[in-house]
Amino acid sequence: MTRSPDSLIPSADGQPPTEKRNDKASNCRQGGEASPRAATQVNAVSASRTLPTIMPIQLDLFPGRVCALKAKPATDRRPARPGPTRRDGVQGGGTRRKHTKITGETLFGPAEEVLGPALIGREAYKGGPRKRGNDAEQGVGGGHSTEEARENRVEGRTATSTIRPKRGKATGLPPQGKASTRSKPGRRKAPERLDKARKLQRTLYRAAKLQPERRFTLLYDKICRLDVLEEAWRRVKANGGAAGVDRISIDEVREYGEERFLREIQQELLAGTYRANRVRRVHIPKPGQPGRTRPLGIPTVKDRVAQMATKMVIEPLFEADFLPCSFGFRPRRAPRMALNEIVQSIHAGYTQIVDVDLKSYFDTIDHDLLLKLVGRRVGDVKVLRLIRAWLKAGVLEDGKVTHPDRGSPQGGVISPVLSNIMLHEVDRQWCDAQGNPLGRVRLVRYADDMVLLARSADEAQEAWNRLQAQFGELRLVVNQEKSRLTTATDGFKFLGFEFRKRRRLYLWPCQKAQRSIAQRVRDTVRSFRGSDRLDVVIRKLNPILNGWCTYFRVGNSNQVFHEVDWVVRSELQLWLRRKHQCPWRTAKGRWHYRFLHQRCRLYRMVGKVSHLEAL
Repeated sequence: MTRSPDSLIPSADGQPPTEKRNDKASNCRQGGEASPRAATQVNAVSASRTLPTIMPIQLDLFPGRVCALKAKPATDRRPARPGPTRRDGVQGGGTRRKHTKITGETLFGPAEEVLGPALIGREAYKGGPRKRGNDAEQGVGGGHSTEEARENRVEGRTATSTIRPKRGKATGLPPQGKASTRSKPGRRKAPERLDKARKLQRTLYRAAKLQPERRFTLLYDKICRLDVLEEAWRRVKANGGAAGVDRISIDEVREYGEERFLREIQQELLAGTYRANRVRRVHIPKPGQPGRTRPLGIPTVKDRVAQMATKMVIEPLFEADFLPCSFGFRPRRAPRMALNEIVQSIHAGYTQIVDVDLKSYFDTIDHDLLLKLVGRRVGDVKVLRLIRAWLKAGVLEDGKVTHPDRGSPQGGVISPVLSNIMLHEVDRQWCDAQGNPLGRVRLVRYADDMVLLARSADEAQEAWNRLQAQFGELRLVVNQEKSRLTTATDGFKFLGFEFRKRRRLYLWPCQKAQRSIAQRVRDTVRSFRGSDRLDVVIRKLNPILNGWCTYFRVGNSNQVFHEVDWVVRSELQLWLRRKHQCPWRTAKGRWHYRFLHQRCRLYRMVGKVSHLEAL
């Protein structure tokens, strides 16, 4: 059989004998080796189905195969790869989160030598210059034939090189920690539903906010609701406390039956047979003031539940009227907010301070005036009678019953709300609803503790005279000994902190607070016997130290924390010395700093300071 010179099928002269098709050809192609099938006559015919547009050239490297001009030489790739290589040619790992750039090089050398001019974009991806407009061939897309061999379609693909240093596995270092699994996006949690008592409070608050002059006349039935009483009992149970004059404690109520106890209170309120019991008065020592005590009134558990239910109903009505300058005994307000307000005012130039102190505020509240102020919002006569009954209830002290005509028992559940209602009349003279001062003086109040801040001494003196007149109208007594005019440079005390401005403003726990925690630690440690174990003593001390540190951790308290930690360690070493009957030097060396704080887990305050936002 003779062949024409233009025939694409090569002649049999100089060709190797025909090989049998087997699976070895596919394995060689997957491994990157030259396929022996390329030299067979069958492959030569299949590779020539698409007619080329240029004159074919017979390459000596692949006898019997026709390739396009400047085709990729089919060489063995394995010797050219010294290590594991990715698809893009980067050794030692992938290119995830790495900046890459196009180098213009292929896996086998510069692109100019193999493919001619460097191609970019889609042209580099497709392996040839992109034909546009009328130059495109006929067919779908006009780029490549659907029967074109796969090897020819990726010949022009370029590789990338990494310009960022390797990290992680690519550096060859051992991995640190366990590999974190990819977290799956969880379902969106449904909003927490409010209970009926909380919904009632929100409804009352919104109604009072929208209608500032409204008096609510239907409140008693809401106090008698069982869900309100259950929530009131839950709060009373969480607060704890001692028993009242009937000597019935919270634990005894649990044994009696909580539901039965609440049903009885509900029936008494609905039937009108509820009567307020007397208050048991006890005296507790004032912190940091040895020898001085504070009177405390303890109602019965039943009265506490009824007072809590009443507070839950009337508090939203007055919360809608309370101003931002008041921070004491209010929901979602804390002493830290009051301290932050003072720091911001001093930084704004209000350095003249009026330190105000009321004398026995809770014992001097006028009942008639207080009920008149409560009646501005509460129009239900039954609720007003309940409040009057708690105010007029007798006080049992040392076996004697007295009926004072002034004051609200300090320690009662409803007393903080009543105290804020009384002093709200003072707030209205100095602050508006947005918290801005009405004049040139700012007021910051936490319950009965308050300070006035002014820019000049004349403004501070005028504000002090004006404030005393307002207290006179409310029939309150000012403590002239503790109230004074001062400056931020001389310093003042507020909420247990001492403020003083030098180059900058500093605040730390006052001496009174330090004496209080030292005395409390001393009493706690010495209450244990010598036969008790050290871990039991430390377990009792840690909550006390944690609570004191949490309150006074704001500001510049680290130096004070050093001193308090030393006092605690000294008291424990003294107790251990008496327990083991050893010298003082031996006790200090044996139960040292590391032993108590690290081994025995004694609470340490140093290093737990957190500054205010305004500092």
